[in-house]
Amino acid sequence: MHDEVHGLGSAGTAQRLAGFSDPIRYRLGLSATPDREYDDAGNAFIEAHIGPVLMEFGLDKAIRRGILAPFNYYPLPYDLTGDDRKRLRDVHAKKAARALAGNPMSDKDVAIELARVYKTSQSKLPEFDRFVAANPELLERCVVFTETQEYGQQVLDLIHKYRPDFHSYFTNEQSSTLDRFAQGDLQCLVTCHRLSEGIDIRSLNTVVLFSSARAHLETIQRIGRCLRTDPANPEKVANIVDFVRTASGNGTPNSDVERQTWLTDLSHIRYRENGR
Repeated sequence: MHDEVHGLGSAGTAQRLAGFSDPIRYRLGLSATPDREYDDAGNAFIEAHIGPVLMEFGLDKAIRRGILAPFNYYPLPYDLTGDDRKRLRDVHAKKAARALAGNPMSDKDVAIELARVYKTSQSKLPEFDRFVAANPELLERCVVFTETQEYGQQVLDLIHKYRPDFHSYFTNEQSSTLDRFAQGDLQCLVTCHRLSEGIDIRSLNTVVLFSSARAHLETIQRIGRCLRTDPANPEKVANIVDFVRTASGNGTPNSDVERQTWLTDLSHIRYRENGR
């Protein structure tokens, strides 16, 4: 049996486990997000190693049946600054220089560097400041996801204007910080990837997505932190705060706009007793 089976399709794992399940008759994989977008090879390995999908139970069904909490969605618009646009040009210049030197960048590496510019745009910070000034209560029982620790520090400086009971939770920080958050001594955590999986704090109410990948997998994992139902708060409605880059003039929606459409549709769902 494989839990978190979406990780099984990574290149390193696929290489290590090739042929491992051949003599095993019964195999089962469990995952909140088994289909990894933009990785056909990884998905093919999962299906060959485990087998076809037997059952799907999406977020929409889980919210309708009361297994997960419903949520309010707050998409905050932003546009690139002049410095952001320069950083994008720098990535393209680096790509061209590497190609001329005979050491070309892979399409994946270029995409990662371009995405990092969007994920760390300085124009998101004043939008967040204005939003929190109007909705300070959303920082209670809140986790904020940022792309880098350096950017996270800027977010921490903004949060400090509104409340004192917050902390960073980056790599190599004490696990006692998470315990303090779970116990209520801290109300807000700023993190990068450390809390994307594996925590179950049912009192968590708000997730802020300064950084979100194009594929749904990471977003589902992150918003799932606050969609846990809370026995102490049976009427819980979670909150998702997101940043959406202004659509380009050519009419083609960018990945932020596509995510906004998806999460907006999910945010309209509420519990129904018959689950339909």
